[in-house]
Amino acid sequence: MGTAHAHSLAPTMPELSQWGKLFRRLCRPVDSAEYAGGTARTNIDNALDFLLKTVPDFLHLTEGASVLDFGCGFGLQAAALARLDAKRTVTGLDLPREVFRRTWDDLMAAYPNLTLTCEVPGALFDVVYSCSSFEHFADPADMLRLMRERTRPGGFVVVSFAEPWYSPRGHHMDGFTHLPWVNLLFPERDVMSVRALYRTDGATRYEDVEGGLNRMSVARFERTIRNSGMRVRSLRLFAVKGLPAVTKLPVLRELLTASCSAVLERISE
Repeated sequence: MGTAHAHSLAPTMPELSQWGKLFRRLCRPVDSAEYAGGTARTNIDNALDFLLKTVPDFLHLTEGASVLDFGCGFGLQAAALARLDAKRTVTGLDLPREVFRRTWDDLMAAYPNLTLTCEVPGALFDVVYSCSSFEHFADPADMLRLMRERTRPGGFVVVSFAEPWYSPRGHHMDGFTHLPWVNLLFPERDVMSVRALYRTDGATRYEDVEGGLNRMSVARFERTIRNSGMRVRSLRLFAVKGLPAVTKLPVLRELLTASCSAVLERISE
């Protein structure tokens, strides 16, 4: 193959602005390995760690209960919960993706009290929870409504997620950069141009990235929770590196909140 022809087959690199070039220098080399994130390190033994840290009463809420994991992904959290207590019945719900299928089949074979499905169950549940998904839902208020509809009166809806929009990692691009506040420091078009070197989904907005990002700020989360039509049993903010008091201070609470959680009770109608 001639040199000129080989060059013509090389991937087209996006034209970067000065801001884009600066951001590019702060990312890993394109041909190097992905930076390891929390998802890559998750297994059935540690799958519940984040949920138990941000919702300390979660095991008590779900003891002997019927539970729906709303947006279960590979199903590891649902399986870990089913493994803890055979009296729990745990259902995991997510979109039909072939990448999930083999893991789902293996987990359901191992735990008879676990169901993983793409079909919205007709039954109502004692507890419906969403973990590490709320910042990705295109319409989080509507998803919360759907979770409420699948919860029996007197039951609980639990939401927990990490990295709200203005937090250091709110950009969710840790696979190729360790730089914090990317979405605040650089224009969106430049971030997306650099991201195109590492991802092939063609996204030009944060909302269009694989999995989606809905720019869920702390203020928006609190507003969505309080407008849910359910009784707020708890609403917690967790600071970056456990910093004291920052979650109570204007501006800093947006910049230095690492994760959020809420427990809501569906009241009788």
